[in-house]
Amino acid sequence: MGPGLQARADTTVVDGRGRTLMPGLIDNHVHLMFGSTTMAQLSDAALTPDDYAKGALASAGAMLMRGFTSVRDLGGPIFPLKAAIDKGKATGPREWPSGAMVSPTAGHGDFRTADELARRFTSQQSRAEKLGATFIVDGRAEVLTAVRENLRFGASQIKMTAGGGTSSAYDPIDVTQFTLDEQRAGVDAASDWNTYVTVHAYTPKSVRRAVEAGVQCIEHGQLLDQPTIDLLAERGIWLSGQYLVPNSDSMPAERKAKRQGILEGNSRVWPMAKKAGVKLAWGTDFLFEPEMNPKQNQMLLSLSEWFSPAELLRLATYDNAQLLALSGPRSPYSGVLGVVEPNALADVILVNGDPLADVGLIADPTKNFDVIMKDGVVYKNR
Repeated sequence: MGPGLQARADTTVVDGRGRTLMPGLIDNHVHLMFGSTTMAQLSDAALTPDDYAKGALASAGAMLMRGFTSVRDLGGPIFPLKAAIDKGKATGPREWPSGAMVSPTAGHGDFRTADELARRFTSQQSRAEKLGATFIVDGRAEVLTAVRENLRFGASQIKMTAGGGTSSAYDPIDVTQFTLDEQRAGVDAASDWNTYVTVHAYTPKSVRRAVEAGVQCIEHGQLLDQPTIDLLAERGIWLSGQYLVPNSDSMPAERKAKRQGILEGNSRVWPMAKKAGVKLAWGTDFLFEPEMNPKQNQMLLSLSEWFSPAELLRLATYDNAQLLALSGPRSPYSGVLGVVEPNALADVILVNGDPLADVGLIADPTKNFDVIMKDGVVYKNR
């Protein structure tokens, strides 16, 4: 967009009368490589990296067709797929990759099977480490190496685990992960590359330690209390929230049990954080639940109880774009996202209707998104 632009001879003209032009959607917490994989498949030695890559390729294309033109990937070997998309050899959204999740032993990123011992005892990486899903590291030196390795491959930000999770087998939700010194090591390494660390954390203790270490973004936070929410607002720390849903069919029983407390926190943390003035971002975080991927748009509407249609649309566009910009010079793309204005990147959607009047239009992109454009290229036009 801009004044004085000259249309090329092959320019496609779209008549948008009666429809609404809006920025492309942004999901700030995806796992393209393992979001299309079940936990059982991760442990299946018969599956190769190519098998996972095929699933991620299909998932990326479907994500773009749902109107998501940009995503922040928070764990997985996504660099080859990102390169293919950027070169036009594959279809998918813009990607801000983190590389392998950085986790301590027995942490949220420790996906070893029961018979896999730590590599310090066997000199053998676990299957998940070999696949590039995670770095299992302990001590300041190993954290530095893991973070720098991700940055070497092109990470735009770093994902570390600061507390227990629902998709991991060994760590109860209440545990705190990485010592303060270890977390500071990750922050120092990322800061040296002029980018930031985001951490997986639910509890006040895990979040407070992360804030003390210099972490600039918290993922999840459903169990936070008011004083910790206020701390995030005071320090200008981002809270990248998700709205977890009841258990899916592919979820193991032990994971279902761990999720119950988090589900109860959904209805507390969003209104608390909004009222306190915390910087809010949004993402879906579908991991090991491939049947959830088609519901990506619907998950945004789960927040309708606390956000108006305009606030929801801003959250998934402009606000999310501000968090992407936190990568600074490590951002893989230059230009302004999340807005429709002169000189902004040409990532837009043409909606058949007015989502400000009926935000439910977002839930069915197949029916209601007439045009999807990324970087000036039209991927859907009807």
